[in-house]
Amino acid sequence: MDFDEVTGLVGHPAWVLLRADTAALVLSLGGTVFVDENARGVPQTVLESRLDDQLYLLNDRDNGAFPRSAAAYLAEWTKNGWLRKYYPPGEDEAHFDATPALEKAVAWVRGLPARSFIGTESRLNTVVALLRQMAFGSQTDPQTRIDELRRERDTIDEQISRLLTGEVEVLSPSALLDRYQQVESTAIELLRDFREVEGNLRELDRRLRRQVATAEGGKGEQLAAFLLDRDEIAQSDQGQSFQAFFDYLLSPDRQQELRELLEQVSQLPQLEGRANRGLLKVPHAWLEAAENTQDTVRQLTEQLRRFLTDQSRAEDRRVQALVRSIRRHVADLGGCDDLPGMELELPRADLALPMERRLYMPVERIELDTTAVEEFDDAAVDLSELFAGVRVDAEALTGLVLDAVSASPTGQASLAAIVDGHPLTQGLAELLAYLQVEDPGLDVAVDPDRTDQLVYPRVQAPGHTRATVPHVTFVRNEGGSAAGKADRK
Repeated sequence: MDFDEVTGLVGHPAWVLLRADTAALVLSLGGTVFVDENARGVPQTVLESRLDDQLYLLNDRDNGAFPRSAAAYLAEWTKNGWLRKYYPPGEDEAHFDATPALEKAVAWVRGLPARSFIGTESRLNTVVALLRQMAFGSQTDPQTRIDELRRERDTIDEQISRLLTGEVEVLSPSALLDRYQQVESTAIELLRDFREVEGNLRELDRRLRRQVATAEGGKGEQLAAFLLDRDEIAQSDQGQSFQAFFDYLLSPDRQQELRELLEQVSQLPQLEGRANRGLLKVPHAWLEAAENTQDTVRQLTEQLRRFLTDQSRAEDRRVQALVRSIRRHVADLGGCDDLPGMELELPRADLALPMERRLYMPVERIELDTTAVEEFDDAAVDLSELFAGVRVDAEALTGLVLDAVSASPTGQASLAAIVDGHPLTQGLAELLAYLQVEDPGLDVAVDPDRTDQLVYPRVQAPGHTRATVPHVTFVRNEGGSAAGKADRK
């Protein structure tokens, strides 16, 4: 490790705890209550009572080695960051819980004594299994994955063949103890990780509160920063792993399987006298710790909402106080003729009553002079006047399209086929209306690579005109057909 990095850790609460005079007392009480018993949120009276009993025994044996009261020790340990003191919602009595620093110190101290048995086989098997999962789980070549599955199938077939011949291989007592120790240590580490996740969330909440208390920007900016940090935690590796673990625990089938496996393992004769009966409560402890973490998230969110609301009210009171101060200052200057200031136009809204609007505005028909030819810019020409005198019934065209689609066995009809069955009578305006047909029961597909020749009459002059348009197909949309029919009714 880097020297400066280690130097920076000297002030860590776990490091300070290991160097404290009361380290043995803190670790013994905290390790028993919060780690061994997995207690969360212990009331102050209960924890003080247990510490009083321990202090009585120690002082009687060591001639007053711990002269202070239990409440004084708990207050000191809370101040140093080894315990967390809080008030649950709706309760007047303070509760205590262990911090990640205390759990890390307990885990380190428990690893100091020499162990009579140190298992390595199960951990090696775990490492190999995890490496195999990573190597083949990220493999995109189908043939490589098929080869691996076939290899696993051959291994299973070989084991079945040996069992059919009566050759049964069982784990030795040392192998069972090796795996059992790994299960036990992993279960305890998971419980310790939950408190660290809660600690990260509370640190995020404290950081946001400091930002809100000292920020000069708007509340929206502060809330956006908070949501960004929360999203980063949720999308981080730790957040995703925790959510996957919590989803796994919520499955009743998996919980039942886990409890049955633990019960079966604890009754193995090879582990008699070495099995930890407390391990049977681990699934419930995991679920309780995970739910407690989720409750912490909800509580922090609610507290943050109230905190932001209080800050907003404080800002409103400050603005009102400034306004009153300005009014008093203006009143004091009321006798002066030359007051500083500026003129502002009063805001007003232009009102237009509904009865002032004309119900109908007749369209003036414009006669076109086709004999004169002038050069013009296409982008600067407004063609809307060409169709202003023509009214096309879009609902009638939609009905024709729906009828054609419904009559087709394939559930689709082209624009060219619809125009052949119902010729255009209103010229280009009617053709453009077909291209704008919209209905929840229809999908429109346009194929720009194919074109159709459509013939329509001229509106204001005799004769016909041919139009080249992309191939348009109307397709029935089953999902929106019911809603479309209800709307048309």
